[in-house]
Amino acid sequence: MPHMREVKTCDRCRHFKRRCDLLKPSCSRCVQAGVRCSFENPGSGGGSASAPNGSSASPVLKYEDNPDGKNGLISPSDSVEESSEQKLLINSLSGAVDASSLGDDAAIVAGPSSGGGGAHAGQRVVRKRKRNCLSCLRCHRLKVKCDKELPCGRCKSSGNGRECYYSYNKGPNGGKFPCPTVPNPSSGSEITKSTQATWHVSHEPRGSSHWRDLMTKIAHLTTKESPTLTTALENVATNACLANFTLPGNFPFGTPGATKYYARDAVVKLVESERPRCQTYIERYINLLDCVNPILDVAVFQRELEGYWQDTNSVSLCWLAQLLMVMGLGAFATPSHEEPSIATELMMGAEACLMQTPFMFRPTFASLKATCLMVVAKQVCNPTCWFVDSCWSLLGLLVRMCFIFGLPQDSSEGMDAAERSSRRRLWLTILYLDIKLSLPTGMPPLTRPDELSSLKSMPELGEHSGLQQILSESLPVVLSILVQLNSGNDQIPYPEVLRYNAQIRALMAHAQRVCTNELQRTTVDIYLRRCLMVLHRPFALHLDGPTMFPESYWSSLECSLAVLMHYRNLWYEDPAHRYDLVGRAFTHEFFSAALQASVHVLRPDAPLAGAAGTGCEIVPRQIILDTLKSCVEIWQGEQHKSVCWRTSYNVLHAIMGLMPDSDMEELETTPTSR
Repeated sequence: MPHMREVKTCDRCRHFKRRCDLLKPSCSRCVQAGVRCSFENPGSGGGSASAPNGSSASPVLKYEDNPDGKNGLISPSDSVEESSEQKLLINSLSGAVDASSLGDDAAIVAGPSSGGGGAHAGQRVVRKRKRNCLSCLRCHRLKVKCDKELPCGRCKSSGNGRECYYSYNKGPNGGKFPCPTVPNPSSGSEITKSTQATWHVSHEPRGSSHWRDLMTKIAHLTTKESPTLTTALENVATNACLANFTLPGNFPFGTPGATKYYARDAVVKLVESERPRCQTYIERYINLLDCVNPILDVAVFQRELEGYWQDTNSVSLCWLAQLLMVMGLGAFATPSHEEPSIATELMMGAEACLMQTPFMFRPTFASLKATCLMVVAKQVCNPTCWFVDSCWSLLGLLVRMCFIFGLPQDSSEGMDAAERSSRRRLWLTILYLDIKLSLPTGMPPLTRPDELSSLKSMPELGEHSGLQQILSESLPVVLSILVQLNSGNDQIPYPEVLRYNAQIRALMAHAQRVCTNELQRTTVDIYLRRCLMVLHRPFALHLDGPTMFPESYWSSLECSLAVLMHYRNLWYEDPAHRYDLVGRAFTHEFFSAALQASVHVLRPDAPLAGAAGTGCEIVPRQIILDTLKSCVEIWQGEQHKSVCWRTSYNVLHAIMGLMPDSDMEELETTPTSR
């Protein structure tokens, strides 16, 4: 005779297929519904006969092992109690029950019983585990199974493959997810494992100002002598740098965290909560970041801020976005052990304000400033290679907004001198940011040299006149060089290289005289020397570069060492000044300079013992190694802040291990994988 499972639920709960709590004479669901429960009817009760007095007529006994090792029978009441505890234990261990939300009894998991139903010994609290999300964000949001590829099968089949990414960079694949923009090999072709094919990142159409030519040269010089370098290079072409972001990937467009600030009252409340620290944030931003990227007209901004405190409804959403970005950047620059979360919240509020304005087809001067501040924030808060690329895309929109607004044309009709100066200052800063981003990304600039006619006659530009003067004089020259380098045309003739070299070096000397602020002198020197590095790179990397093109060879080495010295000075400065935030915008410049110096040391024909035939005084090889070592140590301390920083450290650490007479014992022997 087949075994039949006993039905204990009441008839109504069984009919609706709901769980019954088995309370008698009426279960809780029947009492709540106001109906008669089948437990009240003698002889019925969920399919099991009951005695007239309400107790079970034929109790079911359950045979189990007692905790003390003896076997015996337990009563139905004990069976129900043990069953509920077992279910609670299973649910708690599977993460389905949050112990903190069930009360004291529910949070306790029974150990060995003593006294047959008395107090339990060895009680412990089981809490819900905090599990890492290994699925892609889209599959996690839709609550479907993810195959953990990139792009995953579901995103690929739905046409969302390019938007498939992961918030956690570990998981079964160790974070080595393939880059979504790298072309997949055909079914008949073999996947190459060589060093040459692994370090390409995200975009293929990169100009010669990108650092990939340096990596190619290093790969040729090292061949297969360094398995550590091979491993580091294999980990470059991943999308793991989508993690570890302070700002969301698509900031300032469509961030879910910004939706809570779409109501103006929520934004006003956020600003009001930081009012005691507002002036501190503004001063931090002006002294640190606006100093090197002049965007604000400080006097006008302070007057508008006083008007805002008097009437919060007197300003536009564009100006409110500008205020929130200034406060957010100032909060981020505040000295602390960790980046404050309030900085992210302020920037989310700025995005919400800007998205509610017609900034794309009716831009205002305040919306241009707010967008420019967002470009600076992306460079400072997220120093990763992908975010530098995204800044280049955002700048494309900003430049076109400037043309819609009429900023480059600089029509002076109906403007006073202060307004005209403010407009030209902002336009110069935007062009400066455009060129600074085009150099490391290897992408073409967004402005043509013939569009810079308005820079020929610059008015007085206030406290930043020295910096603005240098920018107005250098932008046409640097832009001409960059257009030829990244346009894919033929190589610049060497006589032209020498002519550009003389012009830029004259500008470098002039900048040291007219820039009164130390940070301005440093950033302008990095910017101009970076231009010289990419200008001379094709000739300096030539097989016969030291003899055929000595000016390019020695100029390339000199500029790379000077940039590394600036890098070391910015990071070794007093941490309270946060000068390292200024250096974050030049992360690619520092990495390229380290690679450039490494090429010079690794070349077997490098004439570093003396500067014969050149007339230059070059530093000895050991000083170059010491400079590289100190910079690699800085990367070692910063590697936890970004996956790109960690990968840069891994690559440079492996290269330093190949240096002649190098001593890397003080650095980690096994770099962290990306």
